[in-house]
Amino acid sequence: MLDLGRLRVLRELKLRGTVGAVAEALGYSPSAVSQQLAQLQREVGVPLVERAGRRLRLTEAGEVLAGHAERLLAGAQRAEEAAVAAGGRVAGVVRLVGFQTALLHVLAPALPCLAETYPDLVVDVLDEEFHRVLQALVQRDIDVVLTDEYSHLPRPRRPELASEVLITEMMRIALPEAHPLAREKGPVRMADLAGQPWVTGHVGTNHADLLERTCVELGGFRPTVRYRSNDLLIILAMVARGGAACLAPELALAEREEGIVVRDLAGARVDRRMVLWTRVGADVRPSVRAVLEALRRSADDLAAGRPSLVRGKP
Repeated sequence: MLDLGRLRVLRELKLRGTVGAVAEALGYSPSAVSQQLAQLQREVGVPLVERAGRRLRLTEAGEVLAGHAERLLAGAQRAEEAAVAAGGRVAGVVRLVGFQTALLHVLAPALPCLAETYPDLVVDVLDEEFHRVLQALVQRDIDVVLTDEYSHLPRPRRPELASEVLITEMMRIALPEAHPLAREKGPVRMADLAGQPWVTGHVGTNHADLLERTCVELGGFRPTVRYRSNDLLIILAMVARGGAACLAPELALAEREEGIVVRDLAGARVDRRMVLWTRVGADVRPSVRAVLEALRRSADDLAAGRPSLVRGKP
């Protein structure tokens, strides 16, 4: 009988590529990882790894076994949670990563009901926007992801992941109230904002990419970014007090402070979508299913209370 712990080490090597990365992910020392792989190799009786310079890589047999390991580990997790659920409890830890607005407006309102309904369920939350968040989902480092994407800057879909749009909202221009264009009531042309200082997210975030693309495609210029932050309060403060403009979604502007004027974007509609991601089949886990259902109910309530929002994808 193969040891599931050793199969997990093999699976992680396939996903992460190096013994050091496996050790960091599983909390082992590199030597312990090597020992687990050597023991698994003895149990199977064929070479599973081989040297490639200073690194280990999977042999053909190792690749085959790692594929089976993925299914065996997923099955073991489902069996464990199904047994718990059969006893009338939804329990365990669900690890969720999301961006600020989604956590504030969809996750946070769902937490009290989850805590009351499922006292043995733990939801670990990380406020983060990083490039590899979906890869971390594939690698089972996390269980649920809430990302943003934009109507003309969608994230590519992946066959191993399931996605659904929870909320669609319109992007608007936020200006300091002293700005000349703020005195006009109609939509603002991007071309009229050439030379304007901007505030946006960190380099590599969707928000930063959106600003660059929108300024180039709709305004014919590259933005002068003077301030960068992923913190909504800082972004709005730089508009109100730093003289910057920003592209901001409806939900972000719901908390806008004094000194800010909001105008529609002329010439095109740009939307932001809040997208819910899981691994394909992850909702068979009672704990994950409970969190997903709570997020969907929270999105229903949010859209019902704000007519400018669209529930799902328009």
